[in-house]
Amino acid sequence: MFFDILNKCIRVATIAILSVITVMVSVEVVLRYLFGTSLYITEEFTRYSLVWMVFLGSSFAIRENSHFRMEIFVDRFRGRTISGFNLAAQLLLGIFLVFLIVEGIVALSFQFEQIIPTLNISMFWFYLALPVGGALMILNLLPKIWENIQIVSGRREPPPNKAQGQEGGTS
Repeated sequence: MFFDILNKCIRVATIAILSVITVMVSVEVVLRYLFGTSLYITEEFTRYSLVWMVFLGSSFAIRENSHFRMEIFVDRFRGRTISGFNLAAQLLLGIFLVFLIVEGIVALSFQFEQIIPTLNISMFWFYLALPVGGALMILNLLPKIWENIQIVSGRREPPPNKAQGQEGGTS
C-alpha cells in the first residue's frame, strides 16, 4: 500500500515536470522563431527540472524493473541462480545509492548561498534531487532485494524466466 501510494506520487510528479518542460520549451521555440525574443528562464529551469525528472523516473523504473539490463549472460542460467545474480546487482546498486545519498547531502551544504541568477532560487533545491532520488530508489529497491533473498534462500519459488515461459519448461 505504501509503495503504491509512493509510486503514484512519483509518477504524478514526473508527469507534471515533463509537462511543464514540454510547455516551456514549446513556448520558447514559438517566441524565438516567430517573435525573435525568448524567455530568459527556460534554459536553466528546463535543465534543472530535467535532473529532478530523471531521479524521480529512475526511482519508478526500479520499481517496474525498467532499467537497462544485460541479460545475455544471466539468461543462460535458471531459477535461483538468476535470482542470485539479481540480488548481487541489487546489493551493488544499493551501495551506490547510499553513496549517492551521502555525497548528495554533503553537496547540499555548499549550495545554500549559491543562487541561480535567472531563477533567483538557491541551487540547494536542485541539488536536493540527489539525496531525495537516491532515497526513493532505495525504497523501491528494498522489496526487490527481499524478494530475491527469499528466492535464493529457498523460501519462495523463482518466477519462470522468459525462455522457460516460451518453451513451457520449469526450473
